[in-house]
Amino acid sequence: VATAIPLGSVGDATGEQLGSQDHAATPSNHPDRIVDMHIHFDEKNSNFISDLVRLAQRINLTACLLTPYSHRVQVAEAAKQYPGQIVPFGFVDLDDSDVLSQVKDFQALGYRGLGELEFVKKPYVDASYLPVYELANQYGWVLLFHTGIVLRRSVDQPENVASYRMRAFHLEEIARRFPKLTVIGAHCGNPEYEWAAEVARWNPNVFFDLSGSTLTKMSARLEEFKKVFWWSGQGEWKTATPANDESAFIKLVFGSDAGLDGIEHVVSQYRSLFKSCDVPASTQQMIMGGTLAGILRL
Repeated sequence: VATAIPLGSVGDATGEQLGSQDHAATPSNHPDRIVDMHIHFDEKNSNFISDLVRLAQRINLTACLLTPYSHRVQVAEAAKQYPGQIVPFGFVDLDDSDVLSQVKDFQALGYRGLGELEFVKKPYVDASYLPVYELANQYGWVLLFHTGIVLRRSVDQPENVASYRMRAFHLEEIARRFPKLTVIGAHCGNPEYEWAAEVARWNPNVFFDLSGSTLTKMSARLEEFKKVFWWSGQGEWKTATPANDESAFIKLVFGSDAGLDGIEHVVSQYRSLFKSCDVPASTQQMIMGGTLAGILRL
């Protein structure tokens, strides 16, 4: 039977461990705040930080900002200046020879996790990636993984990219090996939503976002997600959840993976999902910001 569990173990600005190693969250003190787990730093926009802060202040948004290594200092400074609007996350290539050094540098600057991990040359559970997860586990970080089908960077050049390496079921092994991590899968495993949901169901430190094409593709049949997140109210069929929420949809968090001009549209898509699937108001608040606010201790 599910029981309430305390806030997740998350490193503070210096990487020190806070709280227990469980992964639930209490409701945010700002119930209308949106916490977006999936915003990429736009290197092409020289005014990106100011544009982001302006939007965030207007719509009450906190952005988990996925930051390339070359911009790590700029974003760390912005996060200190705008702690209500920016939470810094490091963007790394798991196959880089110096990835561990990059992870340590991000941690020293007060970053709260890594994302979006993607375009890997081996499956996520390959032994060569485990040292990165071990470091992140020591820091009590949040890791955001791409899951499911992945775009092509080029259509006329050979690529060492394959979506099967990034399937949602790989996150189960990572979450179980490294229990101090919070593991989030972007795109809910598109199109393997059922695999994603079942992995989240049995692992209290696993969540998924619905960023990407899914909510557009499924717009005329959103109610089908009731069959994917089927165990609402079935306490014997789930592990502990944020705020002991009985809705299976509590295993979702908000992520846009959109440009600044597209975030509000994704908010509206999530709202349509909630309406179609009769998601309780309290669960909606947790999905849109409460769960992440608790995990990140915002």
